Amino acid sequence: MISYQNLQSVRWRRKPIWMPTAKSKLYRIPVKPVIPEEEKEEIKRLYNNYRTYIKSIRRFLTYKHSVLLMAKSDTEQLKKAFDEDFMRCKEINDKWNEDLKKLREERVAKQLQEEIEFAKNRMANLIKQKEQKLAEAEEIVRKEKQMVGTFITPENLDEVIEKALSNPVDYNFAIDLEGNRIIGRETKPEEQVSVKQ
Repeated sequence: MISYQNLQSVRWRRKPIWMPTAKSKLYRIPVKPVIPEEEKEEIKRLYNNYRTYIKSIRRFLTYKHSVLLMAKSDTEQLKKAFDEDFMRCKEINDKWNEDLKKLREERVAKQLQEEIEFAKNRMANLIKQKEQKLAEAEEIVRKEKQMVGTFITPENLDEVIEKALSNPVDYNFAIDLEGNRIIGRETKPEEQVSVKQ
């Protein structure tokens, strides 16, 4: 089974050369264009100029390649010219390499200096952060040392229990409608006596 879903037909842009003349065009005589005499002379002059230029270019290239072929026959002279050209190119290349080497060394030195500065700044920041963390840790240790006196140890356990029993603390409180705070679980608000005048 063949699928024609993606099939596209190609249309000719113009009629192929092997097909006969169409019936509607069979006895048609094409109209010969009428060119004015002055324009014809100008076209002829331009064509002659073009032909002259092409001839001169062709002769120049023929002469040049014939001279090159003659020079190629003399291998010693050709080798000498090649060596001279190679040495000249090598000198230019060496000069370019020296210039590039200087530029590269300057760039590498600059990059190295920037990396050294970056490393120094980073080390200074790390040292500063370590000192800050150490100061924070020392502050925490100092506060903990101050709180050591309030810790309950086996030695002062009985004393702390006696103190807690002798001083009971009630954290319960209530708030009445006027916003007064009433401390204690079992306490009641005091009755306010209004005085009439």
